[in-house]
Amino acid sequence: MEQPATEKKSNTDISWEEDLSEEEQIMKWRDSAFHAALEKTQADHGNIETVIRTGEAFGRGLYACRVKEKSVDWTIKGWREKIEEDVFKPLGTEFTFTKISHDVATTFMNRDPLKQIHKESTVASLFNYGFMRGLFLSAFPKGELLINGSETADQPEFIFRTHASAKDKFERERVKRVFTTLKKDDGA
Repeated sequence: MEQPATEKKSNTDISWEEDLSEEEQIMKWRDSAFHAALEKTQADHGNIETVIRTGEAFGRGLYACRVKEKSVDWTIKGWREKIEEDVFKPLGTEFTFTKISHDVATTFMNRDPLKQIHKESTVASLFNYGFMRGLFLSAFPKGELLINGSETADQPEFIFRTHASAKDKFERERVKRVFTTLKKDDGA
């Protein structure tokens, strides 16, 4: 018995995304989001808010695709294990967590392929901050991602808090100021 034409067509259609490995899909998505943020920043003459928002949207999208839903008793440790396996490893990003408790974790980023690939290291750092913030706030909407370090630190410490104080909520504004200073120092 012969298949109808519509069935034959659906069996042979393969999108370019299906030909890529899972890691390649995530990296292409990240690169696409980063380039969109970079282009928008250049068009807006350095508006770094765009980079943060694009990074956050990328992080939320990855969370929705890779984690999908959190457990009822979701902790930072459970989040870290899931994110490390399903997001950080495929992106080639590596972190060292120096402290993990029920509601706070601290870490350093050891490997950042995005920053190594692109000459816009300040924009890459800002995109990564937004990306990590989007991932974290997807799991812990009452939390915040803080950065402990100076403007000149090569490897700032990231602090994840599941329940942020009012002061912590202003961290995003401080980070924007820090990265604006760095971007000016880079000569951009």
